[in-house]
Amino acid sequence: MKSPEERIRELINLTKALRAEGGCPWDRKQTLLSLRNYIIEEAYEVVDAISRNDIGNLKEEVGDLLLQVLFIANIAEEETMFTFEDVILELSDKLIRRHPHVFGDESAKDENEALKIWEEQKALENNGENKDFPKTLPSLKRAVKISKFFSKDGLDFKSIKEVHSKLESEILEFDEAYKRNSKSDIEEELGDILFTVANLCRLNKIDPEIALNQSSDKFLERAKIFLAIKTNYLNDEDAWEEAKLTLKKRKK
Repeated sequence: MKSPEERIRELINLTKALRAEGGCPWDRKQTLLSLRNYIIEEAYEVVDAISRNDIGNLKEEVGDLLLQVLFIANIAEEETMFTFEDVILELSDKLIRRHPHVFGDESAKDENEALKIWEEQKALENNGENKDFPKTLPSLKRAVKISKFFSKDGLDFKSIKEVHSKLESEILEFDEAYKRNSKSDIEEELGDILFTVANLCRLNKIDPEIALNQSSDKFLERAKIFLAIKTNYLNDEDAWEEAKLTLKKRKK
């Protein structure tokens, strides 16, 4: 039986063969830029499989995500940027540096202390500059990361109630912008509402992307039931309420 190391080397060689002369035309044409959407897509499919507890599919999706990582490393190696081995070495070094409570003399009594140590080490490595806010992140997730980063400097809500009050205030400001019929102001105020909701999720330790996707899935299921039964009702409101009840019964 082949060892895991041999399997990985075999997989690396396989992906290199796809891009070599005589390999797959589509794979040969890919670049770092062209792979961006595929990386995001595969990452979301991993998250979806986890959310559905679909372990069989999760195994496949993790493999698809790994394929994107290997393609990136292969392209980088072809362009003499770095190799897959460089990626492994840098990651190993980072894990050791950022876990002094495991590989060094520090200690962490719980996950919060461990996370604090990680963030402190990261800040030291980056000379205090934070590089974790790229606009390529989903916007709600980016809002959470930005808020979380600056919360340690005192820029945070004192309670969930305070976030509720802020949300109510932002909704009132949106109403005023709507009355003025100012598209730019409406956009700004809706952005403020979403930012506040992202903070509400953060303080409740809820991932807003997962929460929103769950609500979207719920609406999608209700909408399908609604379309199937709406002709049986005098108005759409009654059909929608029946769709909600039907979905609740299915989930019991």
